[in-house]
Amino acid sequence: MTGESPRKIQSLQTAHRIVETLQELDGAGASAIADRLDIGRSTAYQYLMTLREEGYVIKRDQTYHIGLKYLDHGMYARDNHPMIEISRPSLRDLVDETGEIGWCTSEDNGKLVTLDIIEGERNLNAKFRGRIGNREFMHAHAGGKAILSGYSNDRILEIIETHGLPAYTQQTITDSEELLAEIERVREDGVAFNDEEAIDGYRAVGAPVTLDGETIGSITIGGPKNRMSDEYYTDTLPDLIGGVINEIELRGSVSSPWQ
Repeated sequence: MTGESPRKIQSLQTAHRIVETLQELDGAGASAIADRLDIGRSTAYQYLMTLREEGYVIKRDQTYHIGLKYLDHGMYARDNHPMIEISRPSLRDLVDETGEIGWCTSEDNGKLVTLDIIEGERNLNAKFRGRIGNREFMHAHAGGKAILSGYSNDRILEIIETHGLPAYTQQTITDSEELLAEIERVREDGVAFNDEEAIDGYRAVGAPVTLDGETIGSITIGGPKNRMSDEYYTDTLPDLIGGVINEIELRGSVSSPWQ
């Protein structure tokens, strides 16, 4: 029947939920998995044993953890994304010039995914830095809003319907009409801002990367509010990141991994 989603394979869905739970709990036993997912302990154990036999789960003492086999899949997906090849040299230059942290990000199933992180000489703690592969809500991040600016409003509303607009801080946009108005401003200016919307005391500036007419990701530079203030935040950084985007898109137009 048209218009209907294909049937989900419940066993596959359960396996993925178990893996996600192992990551959330930083390792767990069958009983903890069963309690968290409301399934039988014997069922949880069977899934864990199967995942272990396939090499996706390891066991240390009495606790199961995600195995490194997933790293192969993740690195393959990351390295084959066009943003990696065309963005890193210019992002490195931006980080060297500002001393802050730069991110290369993309959208995946309505979430903002970190593909690359380059740290400047002004190191920050992990709360600001995050990690490669991290998945976040798009509306609270400069990079996420930059990517959304390349999407239609219908697509943005689909993402909102799926994931919502949860608040990270008191500054996070949590109203869909307000977000759409913000995205329209990003479309006009070509740059997105995160003014303590994800983390208190943190600001960032981001811009979308377009390849062959399609928004494929974003570049962001961020740091503490006290260092990213006044015209440096509103004018200097947007100008710098605009030049970086120009370089990246020119590099992509000459040799695109998607062509």
